Amino acid sequence: MVSTFHGLELGKRGLSVGQASIATTGQNIANVNTKGYSRQQVNSSASKSVDIWTNSGANSGQLGTGVNLDSITRVRDQFLDQQYRDQSGNLGQWEAKQATLDRLETVINEPSDTGLNSAMDQLWNAWQDLGNEPNNLSAQAVVKERAQAFIEVAQTMDTSMVNLKEDLVQQSQGAISEANEYLKEIADLNTSILRSGSQSNDLRDKRDTAVEGLSKLMSVKIKEEVDGSYSIKLKSTDAELVTKSQFDKIIYTDDSVQNKAYGGKLAGLSQSLEIAEKYHEEFKAVTESFVKANGISATGGIDNPLFVGDSANFNITNITVNDTMKNPKAPSTMESGSETAKQSFRKLVSKLGAESQSSTNAVTNHETTLLATENRRQSVTGVSLDEEMANLIKYQHSFNAAARLVSMTDQILDTIINRMGS
Repeated sequence: MVSTFHGLELGKRGLSVGQASIATTGQNIANVNTKGYSRQQVNSSASKSVDIWTNSGANSGQLGTGVNLDSITRVRDQFLDQQYRDQSGNLGQWEAKQATLDRLETVINEPSDTGLNSAMDQLWNAWQDLGNEPNNLSAQAVVKERAQAFIEVAQTMDTSMVNLKEDLVQQSQGAISEANEYLKEIADLNTSILRSGSQSNDLRDKRDTAVEGLSKLMSVKIKEEVDGSYSIKLKSTDAELVTKSQFDKIIYTDDSVQNKAYGGKLAGLSQSLEIAEKYHEEFKAVTESFVKANGISATGGIDNPLFVGDSANFNITNITVNDTMKNPKAPSTMESGSETAKQSFRKLVSKLGAESQSSTNAVTNHETTLLATENRRQSVTGVSLDEEMANLIKYQHSFNAAARLVSMTDQILDTIINRMGS
C-alpha cells in the first residue's frame, strides 16, 4: 500500500522544482544584459519509484515518488566556445598587424605633396633649373632649400619608424603582462571553484570571461577536468600554462620565433615588429641611395658635395646640408641615382599598400567569422527574453499544479481524519 502522505510528498517535490525553475528563470531575465553571463537551467529527474503490493501480497507494479532537483547548471557548448576562442586569437593577430601597417602608411604619407617622393622630385627639379642657369644665385639657394626640406622629411619619417618599433616592443610587453594577469585569475578561480564544491555558475562565468580575454592574446587549448578545474596549454607547443591553482608566467624575449609561437595578438605584435623593421630598412636604403646620388662628403667645404655626412656608416639622422658650398653642381650620378632611389621608394609604397589592403581584408574576414560564431554561441548560451517569458509561464503553471496537488491531498486527509468513523 502507498503511504497516506504520498500525495503531499509528490506535491512538495513538485513545488521545490517549480520554485527553483521560476527563480532560475528570474535570474536569467535579470542578467539578460550582463556581459559574460551564461543562461542557466534546472536539471531534474524522476525520483526512484517504489513497488506496490496488493493485499494478497502480489507485486502490482511501481509507483512514482515525484521529481528530484538534480542541479542548476549553465548552458554551454564547448565546441562553439573553442571555435570562438580560436577565431578571437586569429582576429587579435591580424588586428595587431593591421594597426602597424596603418601607422606605416601614415608615416610614409603617400601620395602627398609633403611626403618623401615630393621632396625628392622638388630637389630634382631644383637641380634641373640650376643646370639651365648655373650662375643664378636664386637657383643655387633653391637647391640648398630643397635639399634641407628633403633631409627634414626623411629624418622625421626615420624618427617615426623608430618610435613605431619602440611602441611595438612596449605593446608586446604590456600584452605579456595582461596575459599573465589572466593566467593568475584563471588559476585563482580554479581554486575558488574547487573549494565551493558545487556548480559555482557565477565563478565559472568569470573564469570563461578570463579565458576569452586570454584567447585573444594567445592561442590556447582548454580542458575541463573531472573536478571542474581548467587545464590550459599553449596550442603550438602543448606547454602547460594553468593546472588547477598553479600557473606559469610567460615572458617577453627578443626571440621572434618564441613570441610568434604564442599565437594571437602576441604573435601579431611580433610579426608587426618584423614588418616595421623591414620597411624601415628599405626606407633607409632609399634615402642612402638618394643622398649619395646627390653627393656626400665627410666634411663641408666650398667645393664639396651637397650633403655632409659619413657615407661609409650612413645614417639619415646625421646628414646635413653643406651650407658652405659655393656654385653647387649636380654630380654625374645625380640623374641615374636619383631616379633609382625614386623607383625604389615607389615600389616600397606600392608594396606597403598591397600588404595593408591584404591585411584589411583578412581582418574583415575574421571579424565576419567571429561574429557568425558568436551568434551561434549566443543562440545556445545567451538569454532570450521571449524564451524565458514562455518558460516563466510554463513553470508558473507547474508550480500551481503542484500546489493544487498539495491542497487536494490536504482535503483528502481532512476527510479521512475528521469525517470518517467516530
